[in-house]
Order: sequence, then C-alpha cells, then structure tokens
Amino acid sequence: MNTLNTTLGPLISPDEQQLSYSDKQAAHAKIESAARQGVLFAQDAANRHRLLNESHRRGDLREVLAGLHDAVPPSGLTLALRIASVGWLAVCVIQFMVWFLLAVFGNLDWPWWLWSDIGLGLGVGILWWTHESYHRRSQLDPTVVR
Repeated sequence: MNTLNTTLGPLISPDEQQLSYSDKQAAHAKIESAARQGVLFAQDAANRHRLLNESHRRGDLREVLAGLHDAVPPSGLTLALRIASVGWLAVCVIQFMVWFLLAVFGNLDWPWWLWSDIGLGLGVGILWWTHESYHRRSQLDPTVVR
C-alpha cells in the first residue's frame, strides 16, 4: 500500500505531500524575491520564513505564500488534477477489467483500452506538470504590480 501511495499520492492528494528540501528552497527564494520587489516588508518576510521552516506539507505553502501572485498552484488547478487523476484511474481499471473478462470468455483482442488510457494519462500528465511547475519556480514575476 505504501508503494501505491508513493506512486499515486502526488496525483490524488498533491497538497498532502511532504515538503522536500527543494520545495522549501524554492519557497524561501520566492519570499526573498517578493521582499526585493517591495511586495513584502522585511518583518513580514521574516515571519513567512519562520512559518515556512515550520511547514511540513505542500498545502501549508498556501498559507505561507498567501498574497504572492503565482507563488502556489491555484486551488482550482489542484482540484482539477485530483478529479482528472481519479477519473483516469477509474477508467483504466474499468476498461482493463472489461478487456480481461472478454479474454476469459474467449474474446481475446488486442488491448484496445490502451488508446484511451494513454490519451487520458497524457491529459493528467499535463495537469501534473503544470501543477509541479509552481513548486519548481523560485522567482516571482517582477512585472506583476499588486
């Protein structure tokens, strides 16, 4: 079960994932970038650094980086990733089971279900990559004026 959670966890519950060292480094850099741009005062930046050091999950970044444009994935993107992932997994399992049952009863055919699973998986992959790009980015867009 741990392997399943490790594999599917980032897709089904992205905000529940543990913060990695690189996640924290990128978040610290975003806070520094906001302070350099004048979006945050020094005391506010120090408070956010302290909160970040106490954070353990990616969902905690929403509170730490609140008010900083493009610092965390929008909640709608996170929800879309979760819904698309669960839908994709359900379609994969159902189609495989139908194909397997047909094979058991003598109608073995090429794995037709792969085409839709690959297509839907590509859509989930694009959502995941977009979601992850927010965590990899270490600088805030200086052209955005708040």
